[in-house]
Order: sequence, then C-alpha cells, then structure tokens
Amino acid sequence: MITPISTADASRALSEMSAPASSGPASDFSQWLTEKMTETNTQLLQADTQVRQLAVGETSNLHQVMMSLEKARLSLELVVQVRNKVLDAYQNMMQMQV
Repeated sequence: MITPISTADASRALSEMSAPASSGPASDFSQWLTEKMTETNTQLLQADTQVRQLAVGETSNLHQVMMSLEKARLSLELVVQVRNKVLDAYQNMMQMQV
C-alpha cells in the first residue's frame, strides 16, 4: 500500500536540503578518502592472509582467494586514481594566474 506524503514530511525534507552542511564538502571528501584508504588497507591485508593460507595448504578455495585479490586490486586502483585526479586539480590551480 502506498502512503501519501504529508506536508510535515515535505517541509522537513525542504528544510534539510536548504540548511547548510555543518561539516562542509572538504571534510566530507577527507572523511570519504580516509575511509576508502582504511578499507583498501584492510582488503589488502585480508587478501595477503588468504594467499599465505593458500600457499601453506590451509585453504583450498582458490576462487575465494582470487576474488579477494581482485577486490583489493580494484580498491587500490580507485584510491590511486582519485589521488591522481586531486593532484591534477591542485597542479591546475597552481598554474592559474591571479
């Protein structure tokens, strides 16, 4: 059953959209980047642990090991590409004449 949107819900949504963010976009990006770097590091450590377990014969699930390696690789590639774009933007800003 579909419930109708009340005016209180609509006015609350409008006030939330028009209110300035307390943390700002810079801290949001910084927080996001920190989370992604931490997540990437965790994925790399897990993949390394799984590869070591596979090498000594503690696990026989090659598929799972390869999936975690690929997930870690893609996460690392994302962080590196974001870093490259941020550096490019910084260099472009430094080359601007005021």
